[in-house]
Amino acid sequence: MNLTPQFFIISDLHFGHANIVKYAYRSKDYNNLILKYWNKIIEKRDKVLVLGDLSLANKEKTVKFCKRLKGDKYLVRGNHDGHSVAWYKDCEFTVVEPIYKTFRTKYNKMYAVLFTHEPVRDLPDNWFNIHGHIHRGVHRDYDLTERHFNACVEPLDYKPKPLYEILNHFKKLIKNGRSRKTI
Repeated sequence: MNLTPQFFIISDLHFGHANIVKYAYRSKDYNNLILKYWNKIIEKRDKVLVLGDLSLANKEKTVKFCKRLKGDKYLVRGNHDGHSVAWYKDCEFTVVEPIYKTFRTKYNKMYAVLFTHEPVRDLPDNWFNIHGHIHRGVHRDYDLTERHFNACVEPLDYKPKPLYEILNHFKKLIKNGRSRKTI
C-alpha cells in the first residue's frame, strides 16, 4: 500500500455495536449514516484507511456492511479488531500495520506522521499522529496536542476526511512554529 495525500481517513466505525449509541452519543441510525456519507464522498477508485474498530457485529453482518462501502479499503486494527486477516479480507479490507510516513512541506521540510488506532503519547517534537479510539474527545488520560488528529466518526460527522486536508492543518502548525507546543 502506497499511502498518499489522496487517501481518505476515518476511524471507529463500530458497525453493529449497540452500546456505542450510549457510549459515544451516536444516532441510533449510525450504521446507515456511515454508509450514506461514505458512499456520497468515496468513489470506486478512492482509497480509504480505517484506523481501527471496524465492527462488533458477526461476520455475516460485517460483510454486508463492508460490501456496501465504495473504494479500496485498508484497516489498521484497533482494540476491537481481533479477527484474522482472512476474516477482514472477506469483508473487503486489507489489514495493514500502523504506519509511519514522512511528508514534505512546500519548502521541502520533512515531517513525520504516525497512523495508529490509539493516540501516541509523548510524540517527538515535530511529529504528528492521526488516530482514532477516543471518539468525541479527550479521555482515558491521553495528553493530546495540536499534533494529534482525531479521525473517529463522531468529530468527523461520519464522513471520511481527505488526508491532504489533515496534512494541510499540520503544515500550518509547522509554518507557525507550533509543532512543538501542546494545547
